Amino acid sequence: MSEFQIMSNILSATGIYDISPGEPVYAEIMAYAEGLDMLFGEVEELLRECFVSTAESYGLTYREDWIKKYIYKRNADIDNRRNSVINTLSVCQTDYTCSGMRKISDSFNINGNFHAYTSPLKVTFECTDAITDTQKNIIEDQMNVCYNMY
Repeated sequence: MSEFQIMSNILSATGIYDISPGEPVYAEIMAYAEGLDMLFGEVEELLRECFVSTAESYGLTYREDWIKKYIYKRNADIDNRRNSVINTLSVCQTDYTCSGMRKISDSFNINGNFHAYTSPLKVTFECTDAITDTQKNIIEDQMNVCYNMY
């Protein structure tokens, strides 16, 4: 139901106002309704963009930038971008296990293999993406520093 219908129903029920086309009250309510419909549309969009699970434009981009997440598949579809942000935001202290590390690498759209060593205690990452050797070295160095901090 539009704002015009809601307001005209309420005012008609009082019996005070004649809400029929051509009447001044009709035009006034129509003007208010147009403004309210526009405002409520913007509020609905804002609410949608506030949550990662429903964001479609600036809400998703904001969170990607906020977590410094420069996905090299930036033109990926909305669902993949959304899932990537959700996975990244779900990383916590207890994720420094092999399965947790897989979750971290997946959140950054980086594919590779983890190798765990017990002596010395160390985890290494080998990137398997089809990118240049320089890019692979940078990613592997960053991942290895990240995983061996703790």
